[in-house]
Amino acid sequence: MIASRFFTSFEEGDPQPAAGAEVGGGPAHSPTAKTGVGFTGVRALRYAAARPRRTRLFEVDIPVTERTELSYVVFPERDEDYGSTHAAIDVEFDDGGGLPAWTGGRTLYPDQWNLVRRPLGDAAGRRIRAIVLAVDPPGPAEVTGWFDDVRVAERFTERRDAVDWVRTTRGTHSSAEFSRGNTFPATAVPNGFNFWTPVTDASSTSWLYEYHRRNDDRNRPALAAFALSHQASPWMGDRHTFHLLPGVGKADRAALAFGHENEIDRPYHYGVRFDNGIVADLAPSDHAAMFRFTFPDRRGWVRFGPASGLRLHPRRRSFTAYTSVRSRLSKGARRMFVCGSFDRCPSGGGPGHAEFGVETVHLVMGTSLISLQEAWRNLNREIPRGTTFEQVRRRARDQWQELLGRIELDGATDDERTTFYSGLYRLFLYPNSGHEDTPYGRRHASPVIRRRRRPSTRLTTGAKVLPGPMSVNNGFWDTYRTAWPLYALLTPKRCGELIEGFVQQYREGGWIARWSSPGYADLMTGTSSDAAFADAYLKGVRNFDIHAAYDAAIKNATVAPPNRGVGRKGSHESIFLGYTPVSTPEGLSWALEACLNDFAIANLAEVLERHDEARYFRQRALQYVNHFDGRTGFFQGRHRDGRRRWAPERYDPTVWGFDYTETNGWNMAFSVPHDGNGLANLLGGRAALESKLDTFFATPETGRKPGSYGGIIHEMTEARDLRMGQYAHSNQPSHHIPFMYLHAAAPATAQAVVREVLTRCYSGSEIGQGYPGDEDNGEMSAWYVFAALGLYPLAVGSPVYVLGAPLFSRATIGLENGNEVVINANRRAPYVRGLRVNGEPHSRAWIRHDELAEGAVLDFDLSGSPSDWGTPPPSLTEGEDLPRPLTDLTGHARSNDGTDVTGLFDDTSRTQVVFRAGTPTIEYTVDGPPRPVELYTLTSGTRGTPTAWTLEGSADARTWTVLDERDTQNFRWPRQTRPFALHEPAAYPHYRLRITRASGLRLSLAQWELLAR
Repeated sequence: MIASRFFTSFEEGDPQPAAGAEVGGGPAHSPTAKTGVGFTGVRALRYAAARPRRTRLFEVDIPVTERTELSYVVFPERDEDYGSTHAAIDVEFDDGGGLPAWTGGRTLYPDQWNLVRRPLGDAAGRRIRAIVLAVDPPGPAEVTGWFDDVRVAERFTERRDAVDWVRTTRGTHSSAEFSRGNTFPATAVPNGFNFWTPVTDASSTSWLYEYHRRNDDRNRPALAAFALSHQASPWMGDRHTFHLLPGVGKADRAALAFGHENEIDRPYHYGVRFDNGIVADLAPSDHAAMFRFTFPDRRGWVRFGPASGLRLHPRRRSFTAYTSVRSRLSKGARRMFVCGSFDRCPSGGGPGHAEFGVETVHLVMGTSLISLQEAWRNLNREIPRGTTFEQVRRRARDQWQELLGRIELDGATDDERTTFYSGLYRLFLYPNSGHEDTPYGRRHASPVIRRRRRPSTRLTTGAKVLPGPMSVNNGFWDTYRTAWPLYALLTPKRCGELIEGFVQQYREGGWIARWSSPGYADLMTGTSSDAAFADAYLKGVRNFDIHAAYDAAIKNATVAPPNRGVGRKGSHESIFLGYTPVSTPEGLSWALEACLNDFAIANLAEVLERHDEARYFRQRALQYVNHFDGRTGFFQGRHRDGRRRWAPERYDPTVWGFDYTETNGWNMAFSVPHDGNGLANLLGGRAALESKLDTFFATPETGRKPGSYGGIIHEMTEARDLRMGQYAHSNQPSHHIPFMYLHAAAPATAQAVVREVLTRCYSGSEIGQGYPGDEDNGEMSAWYVFAALGLYPLAVGSPVYVLGAPLFSRATIGLENGNEVVINANRRAPYVRGLRVNGEPHSRAWIRHDELAEGAVLDFDLSGSPSDWGTPPPSLTEGEDLPRPLTDLTGHARSNDGTDVTGLFDDTSRTQVVFRAGTPTIEYTVDGPPRPVELYTLTSGTRGTPTAWTLEGSADARTWTVLDERDTQNFRWPRQTRPFALHEPAAYPHYRLRITRASGLRLSLAQWELLAR
């Protein structure tokens, strides 16, 4: 709550600055804001200076109390060295003093409005005599910018439940040019079926709600509609949208102006008072929602659409419709059915709208992906007749509070609470459910089974309707890093239910989506559900079909996909080459993601006692070394013949694209979170890793080297404006990098970087900002939550968290099993000097998941000075050894049935050998000296597969020693690569594979590898 003592927006009627101060029409360029106006109103105060300058703007007489605060918004115009950020509003007190020098310039983004709040409580008892403009350019060049909304006020902190700290508009002050979250104010229940949102652009399926950029001619925000939405990301686009809008007077489609101060933006309630006097409120349930419209003068209307099949039934006080809206990337989306009713009979209406002659109208809406009848069932079950708006709102609020209230904070500022709990809200918005409770049990319209010949009708879907749960709306490349580990820690039961919904995709469509929107969208790199689901199981999540989930991961890792929307691109070659060639776009990113996914699969395989597969994937997790170029010290792409994409003299790690997804060589230089010690050894030791990280954070990102992108992309400018060297916290591939200092035995540096990110990069909650880049499905939020608690899941796919300095004096986590994790910090400082866990000294900079799950008290001793506390976390490579994955033997082979077997060794599963005999014998002679074979792989073809065989070795090709025998084997899929481990390594110049039994009439194989140390 705020009680203003002084306020000006520099509009007519507001206090005006002293002579010499320039008031104008606002900035001319911004990627996120409306231009030519102020932040509010049409005027703002301009500053321009080439040398230090202080200007007394306003003579005032304001007493200062413990609650007094100075606030303003500032728009620094871009210059080469961010000099325009060295400007502030200051005060002069009655004793001639002022505020301490402002040091927050690095928190300001250029070409955007930034909110600055400065508590004045330390000056309580003094009086403010003047409000002053202070500009302190760092160099000789002129710096320019704008100020608006200067306020001196009394700020009162109210006690609130966790859910009431959430701002759903956080992250909406964004655009396709620059993301401060790229979110929209979704009103929903946790992991629900629908979102409901205000919309500033009814023609868009991408940027639904822009906080400032689409303001009207008077610089007032304006809503074009309220919408049913299922948007997973603006880049993916929306689907199944349905619009409605209240109004008075002529039933047109004009947007309704309002002020953000008249908005309620909570997860369970969106409300707004429009400038024309209409008040609109919205509260959600899972498949339904209730609207409440209050009209001035007891008269108004509600307009729908445009919508397909809209039918209004005034006498029955109801309407029905369906929506087939879908963006280009809404793969697998069919049709959604919509129904609704009013609590008052319309007094009139026309095409697409109903008129009312009462003050307040309640409207309820139900939805279904199965049928119109099911939409009515969903509505009547969730919001039965007679339910009040307050009841719907309270039920939704209780669901959110139950989740968010599991973490209690002490010692957090108001802004930190908003950031923290808004992050948890974003986390639990996604993934979404795609199923419904029907008279026949839980059912869903499948988004992954292709069924084009059966069209949808006005009443029923043409999609195949199947029993079971369905989870949708998740980009695993983004979310596996932090969001899924946080589900596993905070809500393991919910986590398992969500996983089961994605496993259902595998059962129906044969794959788990890389980007579920809702089906198989061809976007991003890696099959990261492999790591996310293995991580959950290893942390004790058990209520999902682990065997089906494991099969899905094995398929991702061992079968080349049939189309671009599923599986791992380039895997028809990378499985055998040990690297992903440049013929696969962004192949280096595919390769390093595969290494991390294979690390997780190996750990899961070990627990499931699939020991051959565990050994195989563990060595595949080391194949990142095959992309490491020791001449440059960076990872880069390779041609199929092994050549690097760039010669050392041409390689530039600051160039974006080519081998890298949404980043450059610098930000991929540390993408081995599962084997940080191995990376350090590649670079020359822990000190070398530390030095490289130091150089990374010291090398500025210019945003001017788009590489293969051909033009500047928003991720580049966001990374540049963070001003943390090459570190792009604004995008997910970089999120783990600060914690890699732990593998360099430099924990204090990791702690300093993390604290800077926490305190500088998540600002602006109150004006629709709050994130330094795209807040994808809760991932960037989950990073903040973990880091603020002093935890981080660095090596996803292992039950370990690394440790850092908690942000708050105390955080209490109520675990689902009834235990508590209490995290205490003795002071607000960035460095860890020591830690006790349950009263015992803890010297490791990491902790196991089971230590937390059993309930724990972590007492951190923090300091303002760095220390060397904390031994490095576990790593795949131990000691000083270089990472050494197995490699296949080179040689030549022949088959006893005369079949040409060259295709078995051409490093691609796209070719195959069909044998003349049903049970052939293949002899292989090694080129060069023998090396000890530890594993071998067979890749099935598309016809008959081997079911029993013997592998033998020989020194002279006459006397043979049995190395391995297999029987009753099965290849689950065509062109599947299966590994088999030898009991003991064996080094021979000759090997023989004798197939003793096979399925089908003609045996086929695509590859045979002998993997040696």
